[in-house]
Amino acid sequence: MPRYSSNGPRDAQIVDDADMGFTKLNMRMRADQLPVGTLARSENGRLDIDGSWQPRKAIDVFGPILATGNALQLPFDLDDAGTPPALSEDLTGVYGAGLFSNPYSTGSDYIVLAGSNKAVFVKVSDGTSTDVAYPATDGVTAECDVLQAFNYVFILRDGEVAFQWAATSASITGSFTYVSKGAYTQPLTFGTSGNFACTNGLVTVTEASHGLNVGDEFVIIDPDGTGLVANDTFRVATSASGSFTFYANIPDHSSKTIIFGRKQSVGLGFSHMPTPPWAVYQSRRLWMPYKWTMAGTSGTPVITSRNVLDELIASDILDQNTYDTIQDQFVIASGSADYIVGLKPFADDGLIVFCRNSIHLVQGTVDTSTAQVKEITREVGCVARRSIVTVGNSVLFLSDNGIYSLDFGDLYNLRGASLPLSESISPIIARINPSYASKASAVFHDNRYYLAVPLDSAVTNSTILVYNFLNSSWESVDSVATAAATAFDARWLIEAGASGINRLFYVSASGAIHEADALDSFQDTLALEVAQPETQHDVPSEVALRGYTYGVIDKKGWNNVEVHVESSASVASNASLSLEIVNPDDSVQLESITEMLGSTLAANEDATLRTRTGNYRGYSGQLVFTPTAGRPKLRAVKIGAALAMKSQQSNT
Repeated sequence: MPRYSSNGPRDAQIVDDADMGFTKLNMRMRADQLPVGTLARSENGRLDIDGSWQPRKAIDVFGPILATGNALQLPFDLDDAGTPPALSEDLTGVYGAGLFSNPYSTGSDYIVLAGSNKAVFVKVSDGTSTDVAYPATDGVTAECDVLQAFNYVFILRDGEVAFQWAATSASITGSFTYVSKGAYTQPLTFGTSGNFACTNGLVTVTEASHGLNVGDEFVIIDPDGTGLVANDTFRVATSASGSFTFYANIPDHSSKTIIFGRKQSVGLGFSHMPTPPWAVYQSRRLWMPYKWTMAGTSGTPVITSRNVLDELIASDILDQNTYDTIQDQFVIASGSADYIVGLKPFADDGLIVFCRNSIHLVQGTVDTSTAQVKEITREVGCVARRSIVTVGNSVLFLSDNGIYSLDFGDLYNLRGASLPLSESISPIIARINPSYASKASAVFHDNRYYLAVPLDSAVTNSTILVYNFLNSSWESVDSVATAAATAFDARWLIEAGASGINRLFYVSASGAIHEADALDSFQDTLALEVAQPETQHDVPSEVALRGYTYGVIDKKGWNNVEVHVESSASVASNASLSLEIVNPDDSVQLESITEMLGSTLAANEDATLRTRTGNYRGYSGQLVFTPTAGRPKLRAVKIGAALAMKSQQSNT
């Protein structure tokens, strides 16, 4: 029915505008320029597939936190005496973290914390932890990289010999050891008379001190008419003291003499792992920056800086201890004064090399003798190695100008987007602390790209930007309460599972592990300080809608607001509402859900609520919805106003 039976010459009929749902966030444009369904601000919120906005689920403490002067210990409540429980062995910090998935047990994912003098494997399924010792008298004193490859967990230390730990069973046992170190001894050749026999394709080689293990690769040097071909390579099938076997499609033979050995280097000899700061696994090889040389002896290795920052080196296939310094070495950005920031494996046997001011592609990583380096672009580079994430046919990363995406239209060509993916949240990108931007960390989880960054004066990753791939838009700027923001640190973002759906974890330099989206609650539970109990903080969520103008620049008399809200399944909800009026500027506090409804909105209930706005006047009106209890969904909004210029009264 009509609002009035008739309208006089000075009357202005109430007109309505509405948003039936929300799909994206745009902080770059003015609120009054935004289209229907676009949010001007979203703090700690999520956009559902039905178009509703809702506060994120709460963060919860999951794993250990360091205790000063004591070992890694789980978060705790103080006992009656006020004394925290303590374990043995001092730890002074966590310098790296990564994921280990045990190949000997399904559903056994671990978050590996590289502490100062030991590593801690935290089992995702139940939160239990196991200490794994480092080599005696050695430890980690600076940021390191934790990497799983070749059935090993590596702790890579820039300019220092890396640690390795081998998985041998469903249990976490044993200790870290050093990778091979010192000068590399050129492989020996073997050719004992009558060492070769073949029956039905199974070759047995009898050779003392052959030094080969199952899976090792060796080269035929002289085949002695056996049907083998010189320079062909094979892998060991079985190995025993004094003999080994392999398979070959050749006739039966007995008492032949072949000469064989490990593969020889191309010209300058092999090297052991050259103490990289980090590495990636691609095409059964480890790829890493080639910053250092390794010489000396295994007992006293000599590590020397090459003073080169734009070269890569790759390991031999399935061999972390062998690097050919000619064939497997690649110069990436020669002559451009650029340096390597990160690497990312890519489709079709490619490896993307992110430099600080350019991006390149190594094509053909299986056979390094024919691999080629191609430049993709000099228009953009990467700021933070851990911001690089693969999502479908795109690779996302943080650059100086925002978050960019490299997409491929086919299996051969990478194409950079002309505009940054973060264009719509550019005001937030501009606040990233440039001195600590290199610490930014990202992960792809639940169809979202999470990027943790330090904003303003923060020196830790205290803010998390969330991009929703289902909506193809940014949806939230996540943070914790102001009282906890300085101490909160999402240094490493790790996705891990436990025989079910993968979960997202934030790991801090203090050793705290927090699980994101863990609780249907309005309070985060955080472990922020060592040797202190965990604390609870309200989630500071808020959403600001577009500025309603009704398509005209005239002043309006703001009449009413109607909202459709819904509570989460298990928690009662409340929220405050305000109307931000522009020109003249004013902030009108409206009734809360509780005041409009007479009580909190019960769990699993929805409601349509309407409140008057006091007929304040202004050009644009923007609704701000601030949850104060539970996790209320905002499903739809309607705002009614009248054009005010028809009145002969003052417009102020």
